[in-house]
Amino acid sequence: MKRNILILIALLCSFCLSSSCTEKESEQAIVVQLNIPDNVTIANGDDELTLRVMFAQPPLKSDLIVLTDPSGKVSPCKILDVSDKSVTFELPEGMVSGEYVLSIRRAAKEKRLGSFNVVIQYNSDVNTDIKPEGDNNVYGVVSCGDKGIPDVVVSDGVQIVRTDENGVYQFESEKEYGYVFVSLPSGYEAMTEGVMPKIHHQLTESKAVPERLDFPLVKADNQDNHTMLFFGDMHLAARTSDARQFADFTADVNEFIASSSSENVYAMTLGDMTWELYWVSNKYAFDEYIRDINALNGITVFNTIGNHDHDMAFAGDFDTVTKYRKIVAPTYYSFNIGKVHYVVLDNILCKNTGKNTSSSRHYDDSITDVQLEWLKKDLSYVSSSTPVVITMHAPVYTDSNGASLNNTSDFEKLLEKFEQVHVWTGHTHKMYNVDKLSSKHIFEHNAGAVCATWWWTGHFTDGVHIAQDGAPGGYSVMDVAGSSFKWRFKATDADDNHQFRTYDRNQIVMTADKFLSSSKKTAENIKAFEEAAVDWLTPDDDNYVYINVWNYDPEWKIEVKEGTQSLTVEQVKLNDPLHLIAYNANSPTGNFCTTPTRHMFRVKAKSASSTLEIKVTDRFGRVYTETMNRPKKFSVDMYKF
Repeated sequence: MKRNILILIALLCSFCLSSSCTEKESEQAIVVQLNIPDNVTIANGDDELTLRVMFAQPPLKSDLIVLTDPSGKVSPCKILDVSDKSVTFELPEGMVSGEYVLSIRRAAKEKRLGSFNVVIQYNSDVNTDIKPEGDNNVYGVVSCGDKGIPDVVVSDGVQIVRTDENGVYQFESEKEYGYVFVSLPSGYEAMTEGVMPKIHHQLTESKAVPERLDFPLVKADNQDNHTMLFFGDMHLAARTSDARQFADFTADVNEFIASSSSENVYAMTLGDMTWELYWVSNKYAFDEYIRDINALNGITVFNTIGNHDHDMAFAGDFDTVTKYRKIVAPTYYSFNIGKVHYVVLDNILCKNTGKNTSSSRHYDDSITDVQLEWLKKDLSYVSSSTPVVITMHAPVYTDSNGASLNNTSDFEKLLEKFEQVHVWTGHTHKMYNVDKLSSKHIFEHNAGAVCATWWWTGHFTDGVHIAQDGAPGGYSVMDVAGSSFKWRFKATDADDNHQFRTYDRNQIVMTADKFLSSSKKTAENIKAFEEAAVDWLTPDDDNYVYINVWNYDPEWKIEVKEGTQSLTVEQVKLNDPLHLIAYNANSPTGNFCTTPTRHMFRVKAKSASSTLEIKVTDRFGRVYTETMNRPKKFSVDMYKF
């Protein structure tokens, strides 16, 4: 009996409205858009493929599906069955793993629809003789095409083993966490469902029942040079126009991917993709997040869990991540791309009572002992010269370089043998960098937030999307060349040169009377706003200019000239004025008011109307400039983009 592989593909067709088209209609130009999955698995010997049709607009049965294999061989494939729901067509003999181009041919016309990777998986009668030895109850094969891959790490979150020369793994598992996952080896990628990598399988049987779970992988070339994007807190919850603003974000990322010179672009989230408070009330949880993140094109997204991705309806910690593990990803795992070893950790240790109220939601910023033991085993397979990149939600260090995790020292100890470790974190919705490469071999990037101020500033004022420290909403870009790293921040809807913002202090008088609407001018609101705006509240004619450089670290250089005169640059800590009028003026006593930032700088000019030449150079020698014409007026509209 023939076996059909059912793949979900959105066929947006401009075909005839029925299959009984006239000859004249069939000769019209073929207009087809097709959302083809990145990877398709076909069992060795399968001779049919079924594509599911959406919108009840199938091709004609007289059309041909044309497949072009990796060698360039063209195979017209007969359509065997067509309905308003699915299309089944023949597969050519001798298919091999690799990239195929799929087209539709109608009479003398042909339309290319896209390409996808085909993975030829083991036949059902191949390796059926694999039997778990002794008490081993989890086993399987890690393969690419019809070949097993040796020395691949597989784990259940506690035990870690490597595949043998045939790609076979097996071990005894307590099945406590209910899944098994593969640590992708360098040179391979996971099968995907949209942007989500299929790196883990659920364990569904009791400990007494052995389970076979295979991992088919796809060969990947040129991984030594790749780009990793980091997406900080998203807080998607169907509120504050987040759907519209998130669409702007995904459009920006898609534009970046399309214009990137890198052949391999990946992404990692940094937690809080969702907001558990709104899972039920707003009907927005993990399934909806996966639907919306799939607006990204041609990219694999590896996920990190945040505190708001824990189900606080449960007491303690263990059960709070059950949904996440089933729907999204393991809470901790690893993978390799090129010469880099990537690790994802969960450093949110829930201590809530299970009542699911704000007063019952308690957690520590801590890595569990089980994870640390797993991490020790995982890193034992990694050379000390291999660069390690780790993501977790809560920061390891504070913005003043102190320890932030409860067990920062334990974490540092596990990494002391490695020459270079980069940690990417979120949670704070701020941006700051902690460079401990010389002492601990660790550099932490607390990388801001996609949602900035929980989408509020963009909701209040379209075009001003910034976080509490004045950093814009956006994402980080890390370019990898072998073992070398360069990184930068990319603000949503802004070009790469948007790396700082300037303020003319002479032009800022931030009174509640000027910036609060009449409906907000209560005694409580006026007091709250003016307390937050105290540094900007009164007129000042001392000719100070302030510069917010959100991705600053001590290797950056800030230079300001007034004519030929270089001005002294001073680092200060205070509230960003734009955030004060973008958020606090609209919600003076809200939960997300402006917080002081350490990445603010100032210079004192001689004249109130002189033009300043501002030059900011990052640690990699990239230069960003502004010719600041003064007086520079201060208003929300002045800073929109």
